[in-house]
Amino acid sequence: MEFKDIIGNTDVKNYLIKSVNNKNVLHSYLFLGTEGIGKLLVAKEFAKKILCLNNTEDETCTCKSCTCFNGKNHPDYYIINEEGESIKIDTIRNITEKAFEKPILSDKKVYIINDFEKMTKEAQNCLLKTLEEPPEFVVIILISSNENIILNTIKSRCMTIKFHNIDDKELLEYAQNVLKYEHISENLLKSFDGSIGKAIKLKDNKDNYDKIENLISNLTKKDLVD
Repeated sequence: MEFKDIIGNTDVKNYLIKSVNNKNVLHSYLFLGTEGIGKLLVAKEFAKKILCLNNTEDETCTCKSCTCFNGKNHPDYYIINEEGESIKIDTIRNITEKAFEKPILSDKKVYIINDFEKMTKEAQNCLLKTLEEPPEFVVIILISSNENIILNTIKSRCMTIKFHNIDDKELLEYAQNVLKYEHISENLLKSFDGSIGKAIKLKDNKDNYDKIENLISNLTKKDLVD
């Protein structure tokens, strides 16, 4: 997936693209926002651009780095907890040890840690030293939907990028054209809460949602009649 295919947060995407083009990429970022609004997708595309050997705005670049990235076998790219499970301290220890090894293919190494809030305080403290004194070639991207669980010492060492919820109009079009929703009521759209992830989850339970919504509607009409 390319930046242009990711819905919403155009300002964030433009900022990250500009950072790469101007060679002003920082060592650590914290992506914050509602679950399911595309933070991980943006982080992956950002990582791809950081690692690109051509430093080009062409999103269809075929350099060796981009080819390896698209083939999911880039030696300088690491994604931790992609499926949103708990993050063990041993995993973080492994990161801190290997972070100081020089990149193999690109000029930098990129680590993405998804659902960072699922990391224990012990694991966060383990990562802290790397954030305090990162190797010049390392970029770490932390992704979270709950910054309250993240240590202040971690947050203070990262550039915080705040993501916005998806606009209702864009979300409606996506739900109809991509997710193939046949009917979306105003209440159902509000239930998406600006999140594509929530829209996907609700689709699996749409029949139950429709039954509940119809029940509430009938009860409301009955009250008005009475």
